[in-house]
Amino acid sequence: MTIVDRYLLILFFKILLICLISFAGLFVVIHLFTNLDEFVDASETNGGLPRLLFEYYGPRVLDIFSRTAGVLVLISAIFALSMMQRRREMTAIEAAGIPKSRLVRPILMATIVVLGLSVVSRELWIPRVKDRLVRTPANWRDGGRVPMNFQKDHFSGLLIRGQEILMEQNRITAPDIQIPIHLNDTISRIHGSIGVIEPAKHQRPAGLWMYKIDIPENLMDMPSMKMDGKTIVYSPRDHKWLQPDQCYVVCTLDAKEMAYGKQLSSYATLQEMMASLRKPRLWFGHRKQVEVHSRILLPFLDLTVILLGLPLVISKADRNIFTAAGFCLMVVIVVQLTTLACNSLGAFSLIRPAALAAWIPIIVFFPLAILSLRRLKS
Repeated sequence: MTIVDRYLLILFFKILLICLISFAGLFVVIHLFTNLDEFVDASETNGGLPRLLFEYYGPRVLDIFSRTAGVLVLISAIFALSMMQRRREMTAIEAAGIPKSRLVRPILMATIVVLGLSVVSRELWIPRVKDRLVRTPANWRDGGRVPMNFQKDHFSGLLIRGQEILMEQNRITAPDIQIPIHLNDTISRIHGSIGVIEPAKHQRPAGLWMYKIDIPENLMDMPSMKMDGKTIVYSPRDHKWLQPDQCYVVCTLDAKEMAYGKQLSSYATLQEMMASLRKPRLWFGHRKQVEVHSRILLPFLDLTVILLGLPLVISKADRNIFTAAGFCLMVVIVVQLTTLACNSLGAFSLIRPAALAAWIPIIVFFPLAILSLRRLKS
């Protein structure tokens, strides 16, 4: 590693650290002062305010780095190279016989390191603290009461909702189950006072045990509901282990999934996402397939954006740092809009196979990035 390489890497990582601290600090300051009263109230039972702030914002800063690593790397490379151009250091380097393309090498090394850390963050670090990322200061501990919205069990098509979930007790207050027509065309919903989320035991699958049911009123006349030969709703008429005001509903969602839904799934590892695809479900859809392939290709797409942006910075005749940043911003916007459009088309089955939707941005932009680098060498 030459002196020029070390100088460029120090400048690159210095700018990267400043950008990360700026982004994360802006988020922390705005969010903290917006929710200061809640933090003060929650700190009384959570070990004090400093500890609560560290536990709450630590994982969120890590998440910010994971989500913005590609943009942070590009910004750092833009400012590092543009500062060298503006100080006439690039001219001195070329006068020494070092081509501009040589400066790309340490930037690419640093990019691979940073993107590798973002992958480790998404797959190892963030999943360990994902419970903290979906909580608020009000329900910071597991014993908190979490308001519950509609959640869909894709295995059976059931829509499940309730007033709130008691996380520590795995209970739902006022559970309400909407029954799809393919299970029963006469009974549309089941409502009770208490629901207990039960794990799989013996021959009984995991599900929701509902107590004190008031809808439907004639529960003893309701037959059990089956799908593909498997019982989904166990009624007291057919199963003597249930009381007259109880029923058991098979459900593949656990308490955390019911409470946080898509919020929790967005922090899943690639292995968990692939396992979710293998779960039996009524409607497979293609969004999950696109998300899995997008997760795999994310670091390569970030690297492609860097390869597209670096030649624009180095080859610009003027030394205006903001002009270079503007061109690179346009590259990022074009790549992101293309990715978003392809993923949406794949999710709605307009691109088949659906996994191809995640590959199209790489197929389109990576050859352009290679041609751009080759033109820089010439």
